[in-house]
Amino acid sequence: MYKRAIFVLAALLLIAAVTPLFSAGGAFTRANWVASVGFPVNPNPPGFKAGMTVDATNVDALGQAVPNAIKILIKKYALKMGTRNYEPIVPSNGYIDATNKYYQQVKLIDTGADARKKGISNYGGGLPFPKPDNGLKIAWNYQYSYNGDDADNDFAVYWINAKSGVERHEEWQWLYIMRGMYRTDIQPLPNIPESAAAEKQYYSMTICKTPLDKKGFTALYWRYLEPKDQEGYIYIPAQRRETRFSFGTRGDQWNNTDLLYEDVRGYMGYPEWMNWKIIEKGTYMAPLHSGIPIGKNNVEQVFDFKTPPYWNFKAKWEPRPMYVVEAIPKFKDYPYSKMICYFDAENYYIIFKEAYDKKGQLWKMVLNAYNASPDPTKLPLGIGTSLVIDLQAGHATAFPWYSSKANIGLQPNLFTLASLRKMGK
Repeated sequence: MYKRAIFVLAALLLIAAVTPLFSAGGAFTRANWVASVGFPVNPNPPGFKAGMTVDATNVDALGQAVPNAIKILIKKYALKMGTRNYEPIVPSNGYIDATNKYYQQVKLIDTGADARKKGISNYGGGLPFPKPDNGLKIAWNYQYSYNGDDADNDFAVYWINAKSGVERHEEWQWLYIMRGMYRTDIQPLPNIPESAAAEKQYYSMTICKTPLDKKGFTALYWRYLEPKDQEGYIYIPAQRRETRFSFGTRGDQWNNTDLLYEDVRGYMGYPEWMNWKIIEKGTYMAPLHSGIPIGKNNVEQVFDFKTPPYWNFKAKWEPRPMYVVEAIPKFKDYPYSKMICYFDAENYYIIFKEAYDKKGQLWKMVLNAYNASPDPTKLPLGIGTSLVIDLQAGHATAFPWYSSKANIGLQPNLFTLASLRKMGK
């Protein structure tokens, strides 16, 4: 514990030392990244002691370091939070290089009430807006946060009722190219030529592995630079044919779960679709070095499927610098009246989100937990788990992670109709 405290103190002293260097016009480096892109964390918020377990008996002592919606999960649903010391997060060397190269030229475009007008210009890669001064810039930092250029994931999906427990589960594979354009880690850099030609920045394919009667159900979709709905196809093995589909139409559930398409990663829409406003910034507890053991054999070590509400998971939470941002939809038919998103100020991930219904009542919580990167110089954080809770229905969907491999060199020719049919067999 003593050595850990010395490490945190040294990190904070380093942050303080490099801040003047950056403000004087220096480049972003691994040493000054944390101080240069957001704001300082309080590594010891009131009531916090690394190693403590936060539960209903002591959560109020941490004050605002635990958001009110998380307090509901602790007080009403008996969530217990393991804790650990703060640890800085720095992206890959390639992402830092791209930030240095492009950030000074990036401009916002005033889109007004137009949700379909492109809202950014001159972006080339990396973090577009270090030290953002408004909610829209934070949303763009999230849009282009460091997640690696591609990944291959295996995960499970559990449908859970707070009163009766697990209803069923499935297993899936998820392949995606996060950056067809504005790549920072693997060749070709900065763009895959055919992606740039079509202005496609994201490709995704999800394949159901179990149960047997659903095996082979596959969804292929991609998204463009322009802020329009994702396009793609679904393949249904029983019909032996594909159907063209518009993914992410506002309010669509993913796979009949509590997760909407726009909830993936916290928010899967475009920055242009919302009006964003910073409502607070400060230190909050979050699971970014969660220590969650991934793998099929570890699911029941992570999730407590035997005790009501049957969806609580075990993870280490730490003090994190976070922006709290309100998002109001520009679309009248959007399923949420507003969202409150908690963005980490070092990597701009959405760690949790509160979603409100049309009456302004809290409806859902989305929680994302991450693990430490296996090599921070060239790989993103690992995915620990995700959990979506419908607080009004007393229902949740849990996503235990089996495996994740990033920056493996996926190419657009994998994300085609021919591959869709092959994967579905």
